[in-house]
Amino acid sequence: MKKYFVYVLELLLFISAIIFNIFFKSDLLLKISIIIISILYLLEYGFQKDNSYLKPLVTRIVISCLLSFLIVIYSIGLFTGFNNTVFKLNFSYLFNIVFLEIVSIVLLELMRYIICKNSTKTKKPIIFFTIVMILLNVITEISGYNLKETEGIFVFVSVVILPVVSRELLCSYLAYKVSYVPSLVFKLVIVLYEFVLPIIPNLGYYLYASFNLFLVFFIYFLSSKSIDYAEKAKAYVKKSTRRIIYYPILVMLLILIALISGLFKYKLIAIGSNSMQPVYGRGDAIIYRKADASEVDTGDIIVFNKEGTIVTHRIVNITRGGKSLVIQTKGDANNAPDGFAVYSSDVLGIVEYRIKYIGYPTVWINDLFDRKGE
Repeated sequence: MKKYFVYVLELLLFISAIIFNIFFKSDLLLKISIIIISILYLLEYGFQKDNSYLKPLVTRIVISCLLSFLIVIYSIGLFTGFNNTVFKLNFSYLFNIVFLEIVSIVLLELMRYIICKNSTKTKKPIIFFTIVMILLNVITEISGYNLKETEGIFVFVSVVILPVVSRELLCSYLAYKVSYVPSLVFKLVIVLYEFVLPIIPNLGYYLYASFNLFLVFFIYFLSSKSIDYAEKAKAYVKKSTRRIIYYPILVMLLILIALISGLFKYKLIAIGSNSMQPVYGRGDAIIYRKADASEVDTGDIIVFNKEGTIVTHRIVNITRGGKSLVIQTKGDANNAPDGFAVYSSDVLGIVEYRIKYIGYPTVWINDLFDRKGE
């Protein structure tokens, strides 16, 4: 590989992103410049035939994981709701957004693959390309977020930076170890599904970031396992020993996502105050069982929604009037009962478990956003 020309072309990609996205604000010109630079690269270095015997297996892994990802998030959307996408069934949209996006993705992934194949002695070109691709995607998305506020920065990091970094690292790994095919399939689906489908599930920032990171991790885990089988037995034994820790991590991630999202009977939330000391305090997390008002009794610690604020206090009195209930609550550390009534429709569930300290990240984030928690 020519020593400097590859870096020049990679640098041109980055400069194009700045010029056409920040100054001219033209996504069309940016895509055209990406296509031209990629074609120049392909003409300069040519295309090496791909004979990797791992290609079919790893591609099937990628497709299976992507299908599972879409099935899971759209199933969750049945509970959380859906948002409309920018999809339009007209020539201008299909050409400018879909067609040019597909062409640019294909050419960039071929460029990534050729760089990998020509980087046997040094990995610097593929590392530099991966960094450029991360910056290219970040710059393209940055205009849609308000980075003057702390919340906007947090959302941008969660929704854009973390998924982009993980995706580009995965694509470079797949291209370097296997072929351009699995990385291309992954990139096309994960980028385009929001453009070609009319609705996407409303996952929220936490779940969106979690599922995207989990998808990348799972593809990497399964792919690396398959690749390891092709290595020498000694090397595989060493790596398989390290991989033992992946299984409990995967199980913990699945449980955590299920609890945070509240998909099942139990849900996990963080505590933002010390009003229930010494039972639990600020920074702890509690798991509550979803229940309606007919299941609660005096002395229970309940979770309820009061004017948009989630509160966890103890029931000190219940007034029953036919089918409706009026509940009086109090924080164990407070001197007096709450100055409001809790009605049947406010009740979310009954507290079952406490986990110390793990709620602090959520509490700190809420503090940064000047949100009030109870």
